[in-house]
Amino acid sequence: MRQKIQVRASTVSSARREEIYSLLENSATYPLWSMIEYYESLRMGHGGIHGIGARRLFRTGRLTMREEITDLVPNVRVGYILLSGFPMLDYHSETTLEKIGPGTRITWKSSSHPEYPMTGLFWRLLMGWTLKRTVLSLAKAAENPSRRSKILALAQSKTMAKGGMCEAEHRHDH
Repeated sequence: MRQKIQVRASTVSSARREEIYSLLENSATYPLWSMIEYYESLRMGHGGIHGIGARRLFRTGRLTMREEITDLVPNVRVGYILLSGFPMLDYHSETTLEKIGPGTRITWKSSSHPEYPMTGLFWRLLMGWTLKRTVLSLAKAAENPSRRSKILALAQSKTMAKGGMCEAEHRHDH
C-alpha cells in the first residue's frame, strides 16, 4: 500500500469564525482571495450552490481540479474530496475554525495517497506550501471588512475568475 500523505497548515486570524466561514463556504470567493484563478459550479449541493454534495471546478495555471463538498458545519468546518486534477488517491481535505480569544485559528489539513510511487515527498512539500499560503490568504481577506464585503458581493454567480473583482468594480463605477 502506498504511503499516506498528511499535511496541515494553521494560522491565527483576528477575524471572527463567521467572517472567515462566509468566505470559506462560498466557493465562488476563492479566486478573489486565494491562488485559485477560476471557479465554476458543476453541480448544486443540498440546500444550495455550495451545500454538501456540490461539485466545483477550480483552475490554477494548467491545473484543473474537480472537488465535491462533503462536510459543512456553519462557522466550524468545511470538508471536501478531490475527484480529479492531481495524481492523488483518496484525497480528503478539511478546514476547521476554532475560536481563540477574540479571533480564530484556521487549520487546513489534507490526506491522500500518491498515485505514483516515489512521489510522496514531492506532494507533501507542495501541498504543505499550498495550504500554508491558502490559510494566510484566507485570514488576510477575512480580516479586512471592506475587502471581505466586496468579495462576498461579487461572488454570487456560478463562475468567477481571478480578475472578477476589478471587472465588476469597474462596471459598477460607470
